[in-house]
Amino acid sequence: MIYLDNAATTKALDVAIESLVTYAGEKFYNPSAGYAPALEVKKALALATEEFAQLLGAVKEEIIFTSCATESNNTAFECGIKNKKGNVVVSSMEHASVYESAMKLKSRGVDVRFIPLNKDGFVTEEALREVMDANTAFVSIIHASNETGEINDIATLSEVAKSINPKVIFHSDGVQAFCKIPIDLGLTKVDLYSVSAHKVGGLKGVGALYVKKGLNIQPFIVGGGQQNNRRSGTENVGGIIGFAKAACEYRESAKRIDANGLRNRIISKFSGKDWVKVNGSGNNTGYVLSLSFKGLKGEVIANMAQEQGVLIGLGSACSTHVKSNRVLEAMGVDKSFANGSIRISISPFTREDEIQIATDIILNSAEKLKEKING
Repeated sequence: MIYLDNAATTKALDVAIESLVTYAGEKFYNPSAGYAPALEVKKALALATEEFAQLLGAVKEEIIFTSCATESNNTAFECGIKNKKGNVVVSSMEHASVYESAMKLKSRGVDVRFIPLNKDGFVTEEALREVMDANTAFVSIIHASNETGEINDIATLSEVAKSINPKVIFHSDGVQAFCKIPIDLGLTKVDLYSVSAHKVGGLKGVGALYVKKGLNIQPFIVGGGQQNNRRSGTENVGGIIGFAKAACEYRESAKRIDANGLRNRIISKFSGKDWVKVNGSGNNTGYVLSLSFKGLKGEVIANMAQEQGVLIGLGSACSTHVKSNRVLEAMGVDKSFANGSIRISISPFTREDEIQIATDIILNSAEKLKEKING
């Protein structure tokens, strides 16, 4: 199988698997215990946290490890705006875990406002200014779209948000950007930033939330007071250490490939066909490509490709039960195209020959389907 659905999950790297085996077997001790072997585990956890923080331009005290990015996003919403008055501003291109968190607040009577997207699928400064005001308490804008790969300039957008209300809390879902595009959170006005292990070669069941130093938020999960009382529960030691090691390896590998060049190579196969649309602009991570085929069904194309050994997605794996794609709708993609959407997503370990073979299969499948429908 040629796997091109890396935005859904990546294959775990050996360093992540080895860390799990080591800290579940040989070094299985609870880092909260007081005896020497447990203290060694605690030390290893602290070193991994420091190593991980550096990837974000942060310090270890700013990192909270969670069970996944969905928990990180929920923590940001539930705790970042707790007891705060004012409206909440969210972009129209968010992952389901952010969108549903916003809708949950709306159901409680909170004034939730959505920032419209431009036709290329990202948030402009002007659009943010039009939706925000001095009473905005919380803003959440995804760093890179999980649907299209489009990048938001969160450094600039967080500056704009703080210029409108210096006390606003600015959150960003960084899952699809982490280790793919450079970020130094310490140089930005971003307060909260969510990431996930299994999108960068780590294991499922591990995530993290960056909380800027000086921002005090109440814990989402309480109990034994682990992680300096910011997130209780015995740490997933092997998963966390594996996350740090995998993220470092993933980022170094990402430096050695031209992701946008590979993405453009796929796009070139479909150029000149007015029944195929690329969703988004060139302001992309390079790792995600959204294609829409007019009058066709994306699910059928994906199934045809799978029968020939190619695995692709239809969009966010967390939203496969949803019939419409709200991000593409927010971009103004016509329904005749939107229903025929597929998502191709690569990793630094995707080979060029795999892309060549897969693209031929996808195009051939779409052309056969088109011929069948048109008789």
